[in-house]
Amino acid sequence: MTKMRTCLKCGWVHFPMTREDAEESVKKFNDYFDTLSQEHKDDYYGGRKSSIESYEYCFRCGNHCSNFRDSVDGDAPDGVTLQPIITDVV
Repeated sequence: MTKMRTCLKCGWVHFPMTREDAEESVKKFNDYFDTLSQEHKDDYYGGRKSSIESYEYCFRCGNHCSNFRDSVDGDAPDGVTLQPIITDVV
């Protein structure tokens, strides 16, 4: 099983993602985003494309992905929604 990652600043738990996978996800979303009308872009996605930076920082507090640890039991309750975080930081 893949270890989740816990932010050392706020304790928010994220699921791990390689930079390569994050870059592919950004590309796929942005390709889709480019096909939408301006109204749909604004109404559903805040008028913004995706960026790799959204995978580099904690969803909750903005802490950098290099300042995370492997999660342990009890860090996040079962059933919570998790956001991705890049784990292969150089």
